[in-house]
Amino acid sequence: MPGPPPKPTALKVVTGNAGKRPLNKQEPKPKQAKPKCPAHLSPKAKTAFKNVCQILEGMGVLTIADGMAIELLCDAYAEWRDLDTLIKKEGRTYKTISTSGDEIIKGHPAVAMRSDAWKRIKSMMVEFGLTAASRTKVNAEKPEEVDPLDEYMDRRKRK
Repeated sequence: MPGPPPKPTALKVVTGNAGKRPLNKQEPKPKQAKPKCPAHLSPKAKTAFKNVCQILEGMGVLTIADGMAIELLCDAYAEWRDLDTLIKKEGRTYKTISTSGDEIIKGHPAVAMRSDAWKRIKSMMVEFGLTAASRTKVNAEKPEEVDPLDEYMDRRKRK
């Protein structure tokens, strides 16, 4: 029976290991780095990609392994924006004539598509801790800042 997704080891250490299960000492720790923005993204998605990377970098949670997930988030966001613009222009409903000649008001198909895009966006935002509630569950370790003088002295000691 599926349950909640497993907690990252770093989060278990901070919040406590309620299940008392052994911690994964071999959990991958991807390098903190900015992934490259895919060239095939639309201009809106590229702008979103750069913005999201900047936010995640500032939060100390951006890694090189996050590129594809950020791509999916930003592509869904660009899709949501396009659909939102279409709905604002054409409206949430449209009129059509039934086979019997009656006028029928139907929901615009873009409304359902926009809703689907929003669900995908929200899901990905939660994954990255980009919502107020999900941020409380993220354990971000800032990379240690290296003092240039200490680095220089360490190199001298090794010689």
